Amino acid sequence: MMLGAANSTGLNMPLADFLDFAARLKVRFVEIKMDEPYLLSALSKTKIRKSTKDIVKSFNFKYSVHAPYIGINLASMNQTLRKASEKSILESIVFAADIDAKMVVSHVGRLSRDYPKQMITQSLKNTIPCLRKLTNASKNHGIIFTIENDHRSNDQILAGYPEQLTFLIQEAGCKFTLDVGHANTITKIETFIDTLAEHIVNLHLHDNDGEQDTHLSLGKGNINFSAVLASLRKAGYNGPLTVEVHSSTGLKESVTLLRHTFGERVHPFGNKGSLRVYKTDPQKRVLKNEG
Repeated sequence: MMLGAANSTGLNMPLADFLDFAARLKVRFVEIKMDEPYLLSALSKTKIRKSTKDIVKSFNFKYSVHAPYIGINLASMNQTLRKASEKSILESIVFAADIDAKMVVSHVGRLSRDYPKQMITQSLKNTIPCLRKLTNASKNHGIIFTIENDHRSNDQILAGYPEQLTFLIQEAGCKFTLDVGHANTITKIETFIDTLAEHIVNLHLHDNDGEQDTHLSLGKGNINFSAVLASLRKAGYNGPLTVEVHSSTGLKESVTLLRHTFGERVHPFGNKGSLRVYKTDPQKRVLKNEG
């Protein structure tokens, strides 16, 4: 398994700074979450995209891209919003190809609690063609498209339970990112592994109390990560372990716990012991809001 980390809006950290931080953690894998405003700009503005690519390429990580999810909803009953969501995820797939990422992670979305439950069927009918289109677009770029399981919500979730995810994966032909923290708010995590093992290609790790999606440091909630990782190994999983904790202190604590408790190996980066290989001028790393 390959130890990794994901950025988040809660870190309030420019991409270059986060990648420097990840390098100091000596992880091998980084998942870039595209909801940061400057990363959203990189999806549509050529100049910002190029500078972002230069930053990414100056590090020796393996990458995945997490498509935007804030305000994104492939399950929306509003076709205009649904198509806009699809377009944003398609742009993320192109961005992933530009930075040689091999995987894209996407949320499916939810049906608003204001709609009656019987409308879930129509919402699913609307969502599946979007997922198929995104899966095929990813394949055309040599990228694996994955959907992520949702957490407990007051809205009606379409991709939270193992049986829902099995249906969507079979219909869309995509793969699965297992978010362990999200799964803990739904049912036993081992149920997800037992049901979906053959589809799991990525893992999100964070902790909670089983009630709310709080993205705590590993060990701060009630998840038994020893049991979870043992189940994954037994199922033959050998992909990324992506720590998705929403604080820098929590990320560091969690990476240290995984490395020391579960035997994750340290992999140095760069040339001659350096953590980073600078291919661009380090003074020009910070992104600005360029037009």
